[in-house]
Amino acid sequence: MSSQRLGFAWFLLAAGLVFAGDPYRPAGFLQFPDTVKMGALSSVAVASNGHIYVLHRGSPPLLEFDANRRYLRGWGEGLFKVAHGLRIDAAGSIWTTDNGNHVVRKFSSDGKLLVTLGEVDQGGAGQDHFRSPDDIVIDSHGTLFIADSGNGRIVHLDASGRYLSEWGTKGDAPGQFKMAHGLAIDRRDRIYVADRGNNRVQVFMPDGKLVAVWSGFGNPYGLLIAGSQLLVSEGEVHKIFHLDLDGNIKAGWGGPSVLQLPHFMAVDRDGNLLVAEVNGQRVQIFTRGEHGT
Repeated sequence: MSSQRLGFAWFLLAAGLVFAGDPYRPAGFLQFPDTVKMGALSSVAVASNGHIYVLHRGSPPLLEFDANRRYLRGWGEGLFKVAHGLRIDAAGSIWTTDNGNHVVRKFSSDGKLLVTLGEVDQGGAGQDHFRSPDDIVIDSHGTLFIADSGNGRIVHLDASGRYLSEWGTKGDAPGQFKMAHGLAIDRRDRIYVADRGNNRVQVFMPDGKLVAVWSGFGNPYGLLIAGSQLLVSEGEVHKIFHLDLDGNIKAGWGGPSVLQLPHFMAVDRDGNLLVAEVNGQRVQIFTRGEHGT
């Protein structure tokens, strides 16, 4: 799709003139107990056993629910400065990013802190430090890619957290990032980067080769591969956009009456979409509509 057509599509979607077939429909919220002091809600992830994990900027910051959405426990008090990204690997280990403390942490499935990558409160570059890491994705081989936002790069680590490679610098040219904020990965291990501030998504091969640059949907915050589509959360207009994997906009929905700064997203084992809302301090649940992904 040409940049002119993308721009026009964005205008129609932002103006509320296009709402393509209700891809998802509201179905309630994840219920938090009174013992949890909620803060800005950054991320949600689903493990292979169906358990749902939530990362927020309240206390305790990490929360676990069973596959029936029943609250189990929370942990991590005193560890996080700006809780941000959350992913679960194939073994059930929990990986998080701390944008304020400049570190990536790995927890066991029962909440034990196993690994801290980077140096707490010491942002930096190089192989042993991060600066404001925002998100993580895990490829089919179990290796990790970190959106190291403050350094304008993607860092590739092995499954144990050992540095392998990196690509990207700060800027607005293709392959550069103003803010490498959100990540997604598809079945081919292609990596999608929400380049927040540059108003685009960039697509890369695992070796860092640039495949595509897509724009026309505003300023991307979070990304998620859902079936054959890429979902893009746009926190400034409180909407979610659907793109096919060629970068064409297929749908857009939401708005301030539905979403309150949608951030990172996940899909549960029943195909429901879970959206972490920063301003809403909640996880909203959506079921697939007639024309869902």
